[in-house]
Amino acid sequence: MTTSTTVEPLTVRAPDGVELAVWVDGQGPAIVLVHGSIQDHTISAALVAELRTDFTTYSMDRRGFGASGDGASYSLELEFADVAAVVDEVAAHTRRPVVLWGHSFGAGCAMGAAALTRDVSHLVLYEPGLGIPYPTGWVDEVEQVVAAGHYETALIMLFRDLLDFTDEQVAELRAGPEWAGRVATAPTIAREARAEQGWAYPPGGLDRISTPTLLLSGSESTPDIKKATEMARVAIPGAQVRMLKGHAHIAHRTDPAMIADIIREFVTS
Repeated sequence: MTTSTTVEPLTVRAPDGVELAVWVDGQGPAIVLVHGSIQDHTISAALVAELRTDFTTYSMDRRGFGASGDGASYSLELEFADVAAVVDEVAAHTRRPVVLWGHSFGAGCAMGAAALTRDVSHLVLYEPGLGIPYPTGWVDEVEQVVAAGHYETALIMLFRDLLDFTDEQVAELRAGPEWAGRVATAPTIAREARAEQGWAYPPGGLDRISTPTLLLSGSESTPDIKKATEMARVAIPGAQVRMLKGHAHIAHRTDPAMIADIIREFVTS
């Protein structure tokens, strides 16, 4: 792990050589934050603001996002190894195991990483999507749209077809400050969707996760997302699920104080 200035990220080298950027804030025990699809570490800004008085937050940019590099090949196993590398580096730096948080696709990456390292003290997963089904032909269509250079169209397809956003909700997102950054991530949409759709939990594959694990699930989330969360619960020994009443897939943004309180309670209980 290397540092430059306080405004620059730490750099962690993944096992395949890709350099991963990790942004540090706060004070206290370490928590590594793994973001989901179509956004870099900045998606966690509101949650970081709530956690920084009690934790030192290490918000990573996954490969292909933000200040991190990317590789010539792609697989979920590479993503798992990336997160494990960050966890191990932070644990070595702080000399103690870390809390690991992941959201959506990032929750799946965190889950896979937790089976590769012994440096996780607590695991918090907000609706991992591994194994979620996609409409027939959807991934191929997105690949064609991106190949044609229509990045914004691909992003709208994701919100409309998978997350059930209305035209009004999409219009609101397009008018927001994050839209341009999300459009730039469009080339990652199809590869993550294909990996997610093709995932099947191997029997006993996550038995090595011995750390306390809490899964978060929104009461208003789609049935497919709820089902994927339940599959993760079954696969992780002793995992618990906490329902977020009145929330869907982004409570860490709509009510970050609540999510921060849940993390504190889980870590200290």
